[in-house]
Parts: sequence; structure tokens; C-alpha cells
Amino acid sequence: MRSILFKIKALIGKNITESFYKKFSKRLNISVNTHKGLIDIEWSFIGSGKKPTIIFLHGFSDRKENFYFAAKSLCKNYDIIIPDMPGFGNSTSKDSLVYNLENYENWLGEFIEKNNFTNYHLVGNSLGGAVSAKLAVKYPDRIKSLCLVDPAGFYTPNEQSVYNEALNGVNLFQVTTPREYDDFRGRIFHNKPKLPNFVKEFMIDSATSKQDWYGKIFNELANLSQVKIGTKTIEELSLNSICRKIKAPTQIFWGKHDTLFPYKTGQFLCNKIEASQFYIFENVGHCPHLENPRKFSEKLSEFIK
Repeated sequence: MRSILFKIKALIGKNITESFYKKFSKRLNISVNTHKGLIDIEWSFIGSGKKPTIIFLHGFSDRKENFYFAAKSLCKNYDIIIPDMPGFGNSTSKDSLVYNLENYENWLGEFIEKNNFTNYHLVGNSLGGAVSAKLAVKYPDRIKSLCLVDPAGFYTPNEQSVYNEALNGVNLFQVTTPREYDDFRGRIFHNKPKLPNFVKEFMIDSATSKQDWYGKIFNELANLSQVKIGTKTIEELSLNSICRKIKAPTQIFWGKHDTLFPYKTGQFLCNKIEASQFYIFENVGHCPHLENPRKFSEKLSEFIK
């Protein structure tokens, strides 16, 4: 149990965080919309509706606003769409739903179809990368290009990842203490950005209060119970088999110091995905778009052009 003082500080941190994103949204003239369908998806739009379109899909335990830093540079030349992934941010979170990869594919697929998004460049980080790869196979005629940023869901033989850790009983996303939250940030970032004290306490409070929720989603996504009983291997459960089906021009980005999914997986995927190229961000961890948004935006623009 957290003290009343901690809770008060966390609430102040929440207000500071939301105020920051609200001001950022105003500067970029962002409109926030809600898609009503199989589930509700809140999404941000930046642009005029007349420029080439980029759709960003964020990762596990993340939120759409964390792509705003990269969008700041990109929105001069592109219309940008960023949904909150189901189960995170302000999109639908329900215990009765199953948050497996097939459902993410269906939910985001319906979001794309009902809003008639076509000829877009699809960019996905971590969980968003896994979903993006699935969507690239499902909608080859809608997607102009695909960018996978440290994507989850793939497996490189003889390389350790968070899936191996989970099999040993450690789920990185199930944070229970401030120390574990600090360790978590050290795993996501190579160089942890400094947080104001109140904001850090809000982040700790948010992460620890969602530990069971994150455990549910992770378990449904990874489905490692089949590995534990010996009916499947991690590789058989992975997305490796769809690599040959991806036909869109593909850019693979990886942070060299990613401790969740090793950067060698990027070269492994590049060898399997037709018309793909691979770029490593030095001095960066699992989220290049957060640790070095300017360089990330530059490299993404180069690829798209």
C-alpha cells in the first residue's frame, strides 16, 4: 500500500503529465477522435488530410502520446494517425476480452477499414510492430510501406528475449515496487530520461496498479503456456512464418541496446522479408522514437521518400 502522501504526489504528477500532453497537442493542432466498433479506439490525427499518411502503432504498456515527439518533425510533410492500442491509453480495456494477437489484428483492421485509411505508411514499435506485420499481410493493397521498430512477436534462434524471461517466471511488465519500476525504465531506455519527482511517482503508481492487467495481456499475447507443457516452441508461436508473406517495402529499425528483443533479430528479419532494409540506432534501447526522436524521424523520412 502506498502512503496518502505518495498518492497525492502521484495525482499531482498525473496532472502535470496530462497538462504537458495537452499543451503539446495544442501546439501540433492535434485532434482526438474515438472509433466505435468491435471495441472503442481513441486516436489522434495531425495534419490536413492532403498529405501522405503515416499510421503509428505503439508498444506494450505505452500510449499514443509518446509518438508525438517524432510526429513533431514529421507532421510538416505527412498526415499522422496514432491510435491508443486496445488495452492501453484510452482505448477499450475489459477483463472479458482476450487480448491475443489475432484480436489485435481484427480490432486494428476494422479501425483501418471503417475509417477508409488507404495508401498509408505503417509504423509499429514492439507490440505495435507485431500487429503491423500482421496487417501488412492482411491488407497488402492498402499499405505503401512498412516500418518495424524493435518489433515483438519474432524469434531468433539462440537469442534470449523477454519470452525466455517469462518462461522463467519473470514478467518485465509486472512492476510491484519503485525499484522494479526504475529497473523497468533501465530496460526500455539505454539512457533513461530524467523525470520530475511528481511525474515519476505518477508513473510508479500507474505501473504498479496495472501489474495484474499487464500480466493478463502479456500472457494472452505470448501464449507461453503451450511452451511450458511442450506442445509448441517459442519459434512455432512466433511470427517468423509470415515474413515471406510481407510484400510491402519494409524498413527494420532497432536500438542496439534493446534488452527486450536483441538487435540481431533485425538482421534475421531482413534476411527473411523481401524488399527490406535494416538500420541500427546506436546508443538507443527499445524505443528509438522516444530516445532519439529527431534521428528516428529523419531516418523514417529517408525511407519513405
